[in-house]
Amino acid sequence: MLDKLDRALMRVEYLTAWIAGLTIFVVMLLVTAEVLMRRLFNAPIQGQIDFISMAMVTFSLLCISHCYRQAGHIRMDMLQKLARGRLGWVTHLFATLVALFVVVAILPGTWTHFMRAWDLGDTTIGVGLPTWPSKLAAPVGLGILALRLGLEIWVFGRLILNDRLAPVGIPEPPNPLEDMDA
Repeated sequence: MLDKLDRALMRVEYLTAWIAGLTIFVVMLLVTAEVLMRRLFNAPIQGQIDFISMAMVTFSLLCISHCYRQAGHIRMDMLQKLARGRLGWVTHLFATLVALFVVVAILPGTWTHFMRAWDLGDTTIGVGLPTWPSKLAAPVGLGILALRLGLEIWVFGRLILNDRLAPVGIPEPPNPLEDMDA
């Protein structure tokens, strides 16, 4: 069952990471077009700064859970690497509980911020682009991360009870020594 939940959540994470990647691609096209229009025709694209500032939230938060699942984030796990077996799973569980606490503490505020933008019809100052799509990215991205952390807590709990089980859905951090060119 955990494996199915992990795969289902991975699909959602992949979709949001794909949307974030597409957003980065659109930003690159927009910046290129804006530079060309400004340099060649002295006609900058209006609102491109507004769009880019909103897009940065989108592409940074929509893919946060995917990045976490791939162990692509910065980790401070020197002490966790020293612990093996059940003690190692307990340290992972503690770190994941702290992370989930922080995410759950932030999540309601991001939703309130989105709802305020939605209700008021909040727009950017420059060209009046609606801000709610980028403000929705925060609760969506953090909500998916909360689901990932909750799944990990379940897995760590199982591993503490029986450390012979397979660690399903646990990010495996890369080994920098193996990634170096010889």
